[in-house]
Amino acid sequence: MAAVDCRACSHVVPLRGDAIEGGKLMRCPICATADLYVQKDFPHRLGLTIVVIGSLVSSVAWYHYQYPLAIGILLVTAFLDLCLYYAIGDVVVCYRCLAQFRGVERSANQQPFDLGVGERYRQERLRLEKLRQASQGKPSGDGAQ
Repeated sequence: MAAVDCRACSHVVPLRGDAIEGGKLMRCPICATADLYVQKDFPHRLGLTIVVIGSLVSSVAWYHYQYPLAIGILLVTAFLDLCLYYAIGDVVVCYRCLAQFRGVERSANQQPFDLGVGERYRQERLRLEKLRQASQGKPSGDGAQ
């Protein structure tokens, strides 16, 4: 059985062999849930930096009454952001354990993030954390009685 080392805690996690069927990732090899979603593997800080810099430079041009230049700067910024969006590939993410899988062939049922499914798994993580804290005798920290 294959295993992977967690970069954050160096814990060795065994991978389930039935996660890939027909060369496609069907379920999470770590927690075995079939609920996976696809998102762009885009560095969010880079995208935000591009937009902020473009906005600031455009604001300076706007301040100096150079309206065509200001609009041009915004258009170039949007075009650069769009080019990066299409140049960068996708990553498959597990709703339950938030593991990310790059360079895998995804199945057709893996769609973009669904807020309803994401909230269900977020609530599950919160409940599990409360149970874990209660079993260790720690207060929950949320102030609820």
